[in-house]
Formats: sequence, C-alpha cells, structure tokens
Amino acid sequence: MCIRDRKSLLQFTKKYFVYFIYLGLALITAYLCFSRLDVASLQHWDEARHGVNGYEMYKNHNYIVNTYNYENDYFNLKPPLSYWGIILGFKLFGVSIFSMRFYSALSLLLTFLVVGYYMHRHYGKIAAVSSMLFFISCSDLFYRHAGRNADADALYILLFTLALLFMLQVQKHQNYIYLCGFLFSLAFLAKSWHALVLLAIGGLFLIFSGLWKKLHIKNYILFLLSAFGPLLLWAFVRYQYDGMNFLGQMFGVDVTQRIAGSADANPSYTFFTRYLLGYRPIVVITVIAACIFLFMLFKKKISYSNNILAFLLWIFIPLFVYDFSHVYYYWYIFPVYIPLLMLAGILIQKLYQYLENKKGLFYAIMLIPLLIVGVECRSTLNELDNLEISGFQNDIKAAMEQNPQLHQMDIYVEKTDNEYKDSYYWEQAGLLAAELSGDLYCKEGGVDAFSEVEGDALIIVDPEIYEENQQQLGNLEIVYQNEYLLLKK
Repeated sequence: MCIRDRKSLLQFTKKYFVYFIYLGLALITAYLCFSRLDVASLQHWDEARHGVNGYEMYKNHNYIVNTYNYENDYFNLKPPLSYWGIILGFKLFGVSIFSMRFYSALSLLLTFLVVGYYMHRHYGKIAAVSSMLFFISCSDLFYRHAGRNADADALYILLFTLALLFMLQVQKHQNYIYLCGFLFSLAFLAKSWHALVLLAIGGLFLIFSGLWKKLHIKNYILFLLSAFGPLLLWAFVRYQYDGMNFLGQMFGVDVTQRIAGSADANPSYTFFTRYLLGYRPIVVITVIAACIFLFMLFKKKISYSNNILAFLLWIFIPLFVYDFSHVYYYWYIFPVYIPLLMLAGILIQKLYQYLENKKGLFYAIMLIPLLIVGVECRSTLNELDNLEISGFQNDIKAAMEQNPQLHQMDIYVEKTDNEYKDSYYWEQAGLLAAELSGDLYCKEGGVDAFSEVEGDALIIVDPEIYEENQQQLGNLEIVYQNEYLLLKK
C-alpha cells in the first residue's frame, strides 16, 4: 500500500470512526433486544394477560375487543395499540413467544436509535456515544417489564420519547405540535391514562418557556384534534361492541381505584424516587452528571435553555405524579431514564468542549466513570445467559410439539406449585403457554371437572397430583411425561 493510500485510509477511518462506534453499539443493543427472546419464562401477570389478549384478538380477527379465555376482558383495560403490535409479530413470524415479544424489542431498539440520532444531531458525537452507553447500562429497560416483555411499556417509552423530543422542535417549527398531539394519542392507545403525564409536561413546558404566547388559536384547535381525535374514534368504535362496559371500567378501575385508593397502595409517597436512588446504573449516571454540572457551574459554563427545562420537567413531573399515587409498579417511571441519560450525555459533551485543548485530561477524568458504565453494560449482557423457561411452560410446549394431533383440544390443569391461585385454576402464564403452544382451550376445575367430561379432553398434572388421583387418572393414556404429565381421555 502506497503512502497516499495509507493517508486516505487514515483520513477515512478518522472521519467515520465514530459511525463504526454507533454501529457497534446499535448491534449490541439489537442483540440485547432480540437474542434468546423466546427463552425467558412468560411472566405471570401483565405479560401473560397481555399476550392472551393479543393472541385471542389475532385468532378471533377482532382487533378492537380484547378477551381473556375467550370472554371479554374487563381486567386488562388498555386500549388496543400494543395488542396490534403482538398481532403484527404473529402475522410476520407465526405464533410464538418470539413473535409476541417482537414489537416490544423493536420499540426499545428504535428508542435507542432515536436517542442516539437526536444527541448526535443536536449536541455532538461525545454526547451521542455517552448516552448510548448509558442506555445499554440500564438493564431495567431490557429485562424488567420493558424491551423483552410483551406488555405495552417499551412501546409507551418509544412514543413518550418521540413526543417530548418533537416538543422541543416546536420552538423552531410550530407545526410539530400537531405531531406531538398525535404521538400523545398513540401513547394513550398504548398505555391508557399514563399518557396524561405527557400533557402535563407539554403544558408546563409551553407555559414556562413562553412558547404558548407564540401559538395561535388555530394551532391549539388542530393540536386538540390531533391529540383527541384518534382517541374519540377508538372510543366510538369500542362503544359499538359493549357500550360503556369497557370504557366505564377503564375510568373506574385505572383512575378511581388505582390512583385514589388501591390495594397496591404506596405507603411512603417516595417509592419511585427511592427506587431510582437505589438502582445502580441510574445512580452512576446521576453522579457523573451532577459532578460535571457542579464543575461547569463553578466555571460559569452552564447556561439556562428551554431544552434543559424540558428535560427537567420530563424527569420530575412523572416522579411527582407517581410518588403521590397509590401504586408501586417501578416500571411506571422507565420513561424518566431517557432524559437522565441524555442530560448526562449533554454534560459530558460540554466538558469535552471545555477541555477541547486538553483531550488527554478529559479522557483521564472520564476513565473511571466509563469503566463503571462498561461494567454495567457487561452486566446487562450477562443477564442473557441466565434466562430460562419454567418447567410447566416448557412441558406444555414440548408436549404439543410431539403431539400436534392434540392441538385445539380442551385442557384442564391441576398442580401443587401454583403461585397465585388454587391448584385447579389456570395461572395466566400457563394459560398463555397452552394457547401459544397448541391453540388449546383452557378449562377450570382440575381433576374433578376433567373426570366429568364426556368425550376427548386433556389434563396436565404434576406427579404428586397424579399419585393422589390414581382412581380417576390411573387408567388414562400418558401422552407426555417429564416434570409434568399430560394425560388424554
């Protein structure tokens, strides 16, 4: 290779090196989102309920009414957008756990890419790389009810993030406010009343920034149409199916009971703040940001901006709202992670610019924090190796794979290790496993109800139940046996 070629290669590498870093971090994030996505056990509560709703909508070809065990579901009271995400996965890849979780994993990956792109375009390469590393270090976003879980939260985080980033652009182009309104409506259709936090943040931002004075009546009217038009359309369509049954429960349970006085009451009013302060990656990010902020403040290199105002509202409004609510579901504040890691990235960029002529000093200062963040990123990767599926779910899947002729049959269950219900009830994750694995129709009542059935039926039991019920089960065909036994009548 001649000297000229070497110089050209060096210049190319220097110019595009950061983009190789972006690509590497994006591939790591994609791996974290999609690798072994079908391995982890189905979660008993929200994921299982959500998955059943989505599967039965897909099977029934009814994309408006969510059902559970083929009856209208008035327990899971979310609008249908996240169910449509599940249905999309089924249509693309067939029915599987991977397909069910696909839309959540994709939503989280898109959130990561949006954060990286925004930081690169508006603040710089150092800010983008830092924010992306911080993102990967937050394992909560991947494993705790978000990116690798078939509930609505990862999609909600994406819509929440997009809405507030476009809100910042209203300062330059007023028409972006209509897009913010539409994204709010999508967020509501994904996560219901939680999306009202977006309106609170947006409203306070318009007031404190003074932007409200620059908008005209036409802007506000069109915003209201973009924000509430899709919601009213959905509510009208839903009303055609069951009147006010679902819509009334949506308000009565999700607002009145959960917020005003739920059995899940938050006794301290600081649950979410304490959770953040106890979560190591967020503590690391916050300490890094705070130290740089104090240093830059001392050097008088920090100035107020509307963007900083927006980020602060983005952090503190959800914390305030949820800390004073009667719930303690830690994943409610996952959207708060995004502005925290972005603010930290912005401050690192500002420190880099301040030490532009002392880059060696900058890298020396950031060495220890980056090592700590690297350890957290490694921990996020390591969690992939610890994923496993429950024995019960695995046995249902294996039994259906070995006996495809048993698909679409009625099936009963009785097992001694039920976590939430009596032994003869289907727990939500088990019911979902049965539907996804063999399109089975899950019946309640256990051994007693199964024994009274005339005609073909299945029952899955553990060895202890099988031994206790030899009179009723002893003469039946065992079609599958492992940790649990599947018997056919």
